[in-house]
Amino acid sequence: MHLLRITVAVKALGVAFLAATATASDAPRDETSLKLLTKSADAQVQGVLDNKNTSLTGSPRSLTRAVRQLVVPFLWADSTYFHNETLVPHIEEMLDVLQKVQHDDGTYTVGNRHSPPDTGFLIEDFGIMVRILEKDDHEASQPFADLIRGILVKAGSGLSKGGIHTPNHRWKICSALARISQITGNETLVERIDEWLAEGIDIDADGIYSERSPNYYSAVSNPSLLTVAHELNYTELIDYVRMNLKLSIEHAEPNGEMEVVQSRRQDQQQAPSINIGNFYPQFRELALLDKNGRFAAMARLIEKLIGEQLGDFLANLMERPELAAQLPDPENPFVDFEKHYKSAGLVRARRGNLTVSAFGGSDWYLDGKKAEFYNRMGSGLSTNPTMFKAWNGKAILEGVRMSANFFSMGHFRSNGVNVSDSGSIQLGSEIEVPYYLPMPSERRDENGTYKLSRSVDGRFYAMADFENRPASMRRLKTEVEITPTKAGYDLNFQVTGEDDVELTFEITFREGGKFKGVEEFVDSDNTTIYRLAEGMGEYTMGDDKITFGPGNGMGVIQNDAGEQYSWHGGNLTFAGSHVYITGVTPLNYTLNLGFA
Repeated sequence: MHLLRITVAVKALGVAFLAATATASDAPRDETSLKLLTKSADAQVQGVLDNKNTSLTGSPRSLTRAVRQLVVPFLWADSTYFHNETLVPHIEEMLDVLQKVQHDDGTYTVGNRHSPPDTGFLIEDFGIMVRILEKDDHEASQPFADLIRGILVKAGSGLSKGGIHTPNHRWKICSALARISQITGNETLVERIDEWLAEGIDIDADGIYSERSPNYYSAVSNPSLLTVAHELNYTELIDYVRMNLKLSIEHAEPNGEMEVVQSRRQDQQQAPSINIGNFYPQFRELALLDKNGRFAAMARLIEKLIGEQLGDFLANLMERPELAAQLPDPENPFVDFEKHYKSAGLVRARRGNLTVSAFGGSDWYLDGKKAEFYNRMGSGLSTNPTMFKAWNGKAILEGVRMSANFFSMGHFRSNGVNVSDSGSIQLGSEIEVPYYLPMPSERRDENGTYKLSRSVDGRFYAMADFENRPASMRRLKTEVEITPTKAGYDLNFQVTGEDDVELTFEITFREGGKFKGVEEFVDSDNTTIYRLAEGMGEYTMGDDKITFGPGNGMGVIQNDAGEQYSWHGGNLTFAGSHVYITGVTPLNYTLNLGFA
């Protein structure tokens, strides 16, 4: 998706965009939102002051945000801190530190040395502060703005020459350069923006960015693209954000959680949290621009769920008053649907109170075959072994996983996802583990020295030239079919190949619920876990219930995460209450899940 410099058509779109924002700025203010944001912003001030000494010697990124959290109430007429001169020396001291720790090349060190991307995050705060300071008539405001302008001028060079680490960093640097360009009048910076944008925006037809991470959609990619669109009138970028916001509604729950099982970043760990908050200004902006009731409803939902945490976004509405206009009337965003997101290996379905996800998009496989990342873990790779999740009101099934006691290969991960015409979902893969045989005569080394190499199954390394050795294979094949039923969903597992392999099914529920039909005990880590050996189990949270089972005997519970984890003393257990069902190959077992 390549982007050209503004054409006549795009200019026309830009005129419409600017007209829409101008109209919005003339519209009645959304006093409900502004009151909420003001209260939240004011509540941050004392914490900033209490932690100032720590901030002064800490990360420049957190220090810059702390300055913004003082500047905004100081400039906001509705704040209890409006023009409160006790804040002035604190702001001055913090800005002085930020001026001193900026490197000669204009960048900052934020963990990473001389980091253009991390500097880009600071520029977001600096850019907003300059604009709102220069609108203010307090005698301290213009000197603060002048100091920040100097930081921005200096940063332009480092950002226009520097590089990135991750895909979303491109858009963060673009947004920072766009701000600097417009604030300082340095139009030469736009050339670098166009270079990055010419690579194409890393988003698929479903609206999923390449890192597949809601955290980075909301905190980096979307706001960065919107900033470039607004600053440079590159209005075509808004389409990508719109696509992602529509997708994000499909991946969101009414409790404020976003689906993360598909992520390639840290949020694939599935830590339960309301992780929708950073979408707030994006839903707000597009709701106003498009007069979109579903986007408006999402903004209102975020206000309802975490209004006390939204204080930072008051700055956005101060910089761009049109974003403070009254939102359109809300429309229900959470409608029934079923969709297969092919590039992410994810299926989502919503039926009334119930939403489920089935996942088979691990980067271990590509087009159904082992990829170069097979049996590898790392930042930027999708490796979560959760295959099924469900939200049933307050009763939440965090995940279904399966682990086999098979050469420390860890959890089952599917090599893809297929959806039949009847609506059933198929997952599957086959693990192959070699025993290596003698080296062929033509490849023998008289010194007995062979290439240090990685075992073809990815488990270990040795000087054995594994890729050139013959091998005999042990195999374990898993096929899973997920079928909707009147009660909920059935998950049928057929595991074949190697006989007498112990299997452990881990069914994890949100902590805090009540169980029936299961045996409770404490494991070797002094953690309370549950076993379902026979019959059906029941989990309830409030008025919502999930039934599961049947149990399958008193087998060995061995929830092995695999050698890639055990070598480092790690594990792959995630938060929640864990119920275990066991089995032995060959296995044909159906897990019945009911939701009420």
